[in-house]
Amino acid sequence: MFKAEFADARVWKNLLAAISTLIEEADFEIAPDRIKLRSMDPSHVAMVDFELQSSAFENYTCTSPLKVRMNMNSMLKLLRRAGTDEHLEIVYDEATKKIEMTLKGKMTRKFTMPTLEPAEEEVPTPKLTFNARIKMIASSLRDMIEDSQAISDNVRLDSTADKFVVNSSGELSTATIELEKGSEALLELEVKEPSKATFNLNYLAEIIKAGVTASEVVTVEYSSNMPVRIQFELPQQGQLQYYLAPRIEAE
Repeated sequence: MFKAEFADARVWKNLLAAISTLIEEADFEIAPDRIKLRSMDPSHVAMVDFELQSSAFENYTCTSPLKVRMNMNSMLKLLRRAGTDEHLEIVYDEATKKIEMTLKGKMTRKFTMPTLEPAEEEVPTPKLTFNARIKMIASSLRDMIEDSQAISDNVRLDSTADKFVVNSSGELSTATIELEKGSEALLELEVKEPSKATFNLNYLAEIIKAGVTASEVVTVEYSSNMPVRIQFELPQQGQLQYYLAPRIEAE
């Protein structure tokens, strides 16, 4: 049996929206102490890694481990009108393999949706070493990336001991956006060695736009020409992080 409740339905809706920016279908691993999801996007360029502890829920019951595959967009459509003061209850029926969601506010609304057959393969956690770590206000990073989108389809992250720089270059224009150590938006900057890496802006913008809905603080970690890990601090007990492969530029 699995049953979970949120005092504010928008918490689950925002988390689903952040996950669905990369994937349409994914397996939730449900255990007595937490819910977990790790999945690659269809092109295998990016990965989302999500975990939420049972203590983050108002009520949580899981009598035995489950693996439930859901269509993110289908669930979001049912929750799209979840209001500010609505309570959400989620129940999984193992007999019918269906999810039942109940929204309680001024009225009670009940939705039922089928689940899908779980995938057999497991997605491993990437084993990476990061030389640059930038902790900052998530909305500031979103603004830096959105400014870069006006210039190019790619962006280069450049970190030194005293500043974090976002560079983009198009056929006619360039943009350089800097945050110096000690600035209000830059909470922490740790650089073991200067690091540069280039990433696809479409992926990066979608990831950051989605993460900002769930968190006010983001940590970016990477090394030269290696994947970046983008981790959003959740107000609840858990984690929401993404990995994105770099674009290797010709010398």
